[in-house]
Amino acid sequence: MPFSERPAFPPGVVLFSLGSVSYECLMDLGPGHHGERLLLARQRTPEEVLGDVILKVLPLPLLTEESRRARGRLEDEVRLAAHLDHPHIARVHGVHEVKGALYVVTECVSGRSLETLINLADLRGRCFSESFVLHVGTSVASALSHAHRRHDARGVPLGIVHRAIDPTRIRVSWSGRVKLTDFGLARSCLPGRRITSLPRARGDVFYASPEVLLGGREDARSDLFMLGLTLLELATGKHLLDAGSLGRRQLWARVPEQDRARVKHAIARVKQEWRHPDPEELVTRAASFTPEDVEAAAATLSAPLRHVLHTLLRREPSGRYAAALDAELDLRQRLRELGDYGGSCAVREIREALMEAGERLGEEGPPPEHGFSQDDITTRP
Repeated sequence: MPFSERPAFPPGVVLFSLGSVSYECLMDLGPGHHGERLLLARQRTPEEVLGDVILKVLPLPLLTEESRRARGRLEDEVRLAAHLDHPHIARVHGVHEVKGALYVVTECVSGRSLETLINLADLRGRCFSESFVLHVGTSVASALSHAHRRHDARGVPLGIVHRAIDPTRIRVSWSGRVKLTDFGLARSCLPGRRITSLPRARGDVFYASPEVLLGGREDARSDLFMLGLTLLELATGKHLLDAGSLGRRQLWARVPEQDRARVKHAIARVKQEWRHPDPEELVTRAASFTPEDVEAAAATLSAPLRHVLHTLLRREPSGRYAAALDAELDLRQRLRELGDYGGSCAVREIREALMEAGERLGEEGPPPEHGFSQDDITTRP
């Protein structure tokens, strides 16, 4: 890796300037997983502070094949971002090559990731409200609907699939706005796409769809399955692909005889591609879970939300929503039924959860509303 684990950029240093705007390092967030370094930086002019951004930094020259792949991935992300303009998608502002480094400038989303919020719910022993879950789900489904339906300048569909929907890549800001981040691993038909269009470049294996784990073809409905896994975990604390008390023998008994050779091949492939030490339980669960398993996991939720989760979490893509817009409409309808719920309500719930979890741990309460948390900022595939 070009960077060590130790901070490489001290706070206060001016990293580079573009015209009258300088970029000052506020916090070194550590190395990414492809050779990048992540920095929290402040944009300022001699007259005023313009705001904070996240920088993905890659040192130049590129001396290894790994660093060349990292550059290709970052440039792919910037190229695709030019086609994404949505209030629930974190913006990528551009790429700049200055002072012996490549800098990708991205939006800094304050607040907390869903990963942190799920952990907070576990700490306090209580999940977030159904309205909060619907607020998040509606926003992400809307973002996916936008991305999935994008066309190029000639009107040709771009075929964007995010491929990395998970709790670390969804953040709720201190204004209550939900943001989907990190399209760096997306697949698309955009001309010139290179690194992240490779079949093996995917997100967290624990949030992968059954077709991806089993070597099938992925499409926009794979994103919807990943959204379903994330919403189920946020609403209940349960992960559908966690086998729970089922042993390996019981899991294999649920896999049809004619599918077992395919599943064994998939286990070997996941172990190699994701470097997962023992994916047998995960893959066999993906190959064998049923609607009854979804129902058991979502049993405490309302019938309308259970319906949405059942439709998102079908093992076969053909059984899921045909488009993210359909999921968004169902989620939005249920949110309307529950009454007025907006960003301020979401922020109130987050602050209450931070306070309760802090009390359990004997710590102080939540930080100021406009503070930045580096929780789960990631560039990992």
